[in-house]
Amino acid sequence: MDRQLAAFLTVARLGNLTLAAQQLNLTQPALTKRLVTLEERLNVSLFDRKPRGMELTAAGRIYLRHASRIEQEYRQASEEIGILENAGMETLRIGAGPLFHLRYVAQAFSAVRTSFPMLRLDLLARNNAETLPLLVAGELDLVLGTIEPLASEYLLHVIPLLEVEQAVALAKDMPCAAKEVLSPSDLMDMDWVSYSQVPGSRELLTRYFAQHQLGIPRFAAQTTSFTAGLHLIRHSNLAMQVPLQIQPVVNHSDVSVVPVSPPLGRSAAGIYLRESSQGIPAVQAMIEELRRITGATPIQT
Repeated sequence: MDRQLAAFLTVARLGNLTLAAQQLNLTQPALTKRLVTLEERLNVSLFDRKPRGMELTAAGRIYLRHASRIEQEYRQASEEIGILENAGMETLRIGAGPLFHLRYVAQAFSAVRTSFPMLRLDLLARNNAETLPLLVAGELDLVLGTIEPLASEYLLHVIPLLEVEQAVALAKDMPCAAKEVLSPSDLMDMDWVSYSQVPGSRELLTRYFAQHQLGIPRFAAQTTSFTAGLHLIRHSNLAMQVPLQIQPVVNHSDVSVVPVSPPLGRSAAGIYLRESSQGIPAVQAMIEELRRITGATPIQT
């Protein structure tokens, strides 16, 4: 990648010349020269030099948006060329939310390994906010999660897999746990765990309560860990919003997952990947296995 572009991106992200020079293994005067040369070439000032650091100007913010796309294009071009030289990969790096990493990833990866027995899996169990930037940066190969609007600078391909319905998880000894379907009134007297890694989940439940005149939901606990949320349900007689599709994973334990009518909410979920990754055989195989086990429509060839 162009040295001046790399210098600009590093300073823009760190906001500090000294730190940027260290990261680029340059002297500070050499880094400053690259920035000045770039600004002279563009005939604009990209940064305001202030005592507390480097701040982007209006022109700098515009240039950052385009420079980030150029960086991604460069990285993806290198990846595609690498695929020509090496038809596979040693490690498949996946970021996945709770539904995917608890229910689908292990089954799909097991099937893929029949064709690629030496393939390793590096699984990051996190939400989109953490995993999508890593996918863009080339640190993950696939992200599995809720499909949401992407920032314009994200050069990613999206493959829908399934529609996720929100249900309620609760301990099996709670009175409502034996029901096949919960009604809105069943939710009114429950105390709730908020799984904070899903943006807007508290607001979703609050809106549902308001729509059905149930008052305000009582949130007794909040956690960043889905597994910890399930433990709280088991031992504290709390309830938590979870994907209905996770039912087969947890219903064998002392937790029940029960749908609600009308549903709490529905959302599309699927696969994010870089366009350049689609030619990697192991990635293609993983996508096809995920399509198969989720019942998604096969790719037309």
